[in-house]
Amino acid sequence: MSGRQPRLSGLITAEHASRRVPARWRGLFAEQPAVLSSHRAWDPGTDMLARALSDSLQAPLLRGRVTRLLVDLNRSRGHPAQFSEFSRRLERREQQALMECYWLPHWQAYADALTSLPGRIVHLACHSFAPIMDGRERPVDIGLLYDPARDRERRWCELLASCLNKHLPNCRVRRNQPYRGTANGLGQQHRKWLDDNRLLTVELELRSDWALRRDIRAAVLAACVEAFPGAATID
Repeated sequence: MSGRQPRLSGLITAEHASRRVPARWRGLFAEQPAVLSSHRAWDPGTDMLARALSDSLQAPLLRGRVTRLLVDLNRSRGHPAQFSEFSRRLERREQQALMECYWLPHWQAYADALTSLPGRIVHLACHSFAPIMDGRERPVDIGLLYDPARDRERRWCELLASCLNKHLPNCRVRRNQPYRGTANGLGQQHRKWLDDNRLLTVELELRSDWALRRDIRAAVLAACVEAFPGAATID
């Protein structure tokens, strides 16, 4: 063995992988239990995709363990959308308990990974979105969210988009749709501290009905695995 450090590391997250509500907070949803089966509660399919990416890329996996309707792990501390209309009813100490039990460990584990992983880090955050919004279909099947001001991040997303189009030729792959890659989030906040020579952070957004399809997830996985090594050679 040469002992050389790898030039590239992967890091996979799925902030909205779960719709679980611990018993302590189940009363918040007593009058609207159906909301926990809706997309508002979680990102369907992302847990399975994130696990597959983690296994294939031999990358650490950080997963949300509760519904975002309690606390949104993809919002920075103090963000207005960190708590939903359900958890905003809670007393301050209960909100703090949610932060300490779920939000803080996730963000700390992410920061620790950025410190410990060798080489350039490719962070893929797995999310899914509702294909219909306000009664209209969104014109996108897979979105790649990134910061266009970070040249290496942009160029790797171009490569990933090409691979996705190869494996899913009829797929509408869009960049920075249906959301902006610079919007508040876990990866976006850490761009402040690490440039794109060290960190490429990309949110992978799938239509929620596609994210639940095994064939689609397999094709997305194949595209990501194909594109991944290319991140090491972008200068």
